[in-house]
Amino acid sequence: MVAEPDTPAHLALYEHELCGFCRHVRHAIDASGLEVESRNILREPGHREDLIAGGGRGMVPCLRIEHRDGQVDWLYESADIIAYLERLAAR
Repeated sequence: MVAEPDTPAHLALYEHELCGFCRHVRHAIDASGLEVESRNILREPGHREDLIAGGGRGMVPCLRIEHRDGQVDWLYESADIIAYLERLAAR
């Protein structure tokens, strides 16, 4: 789990359209108004390779959080991602 959110430099959601949990996260992103890049691991297999190399697992959804200091966190589990996004949007 990621600590209280700072203002990240970049957010990217690793996802695919067949994943119901991904759809829940995508709805939360849409509701939040936050800018989050979509990285579909089925349409672009290179994204799946990046996900495994960076996050350690090929599971989606996964939110890649790039901080302004260059640190990168990988947040799995849709409920955790949605909670993080809600805290970030409330700031």
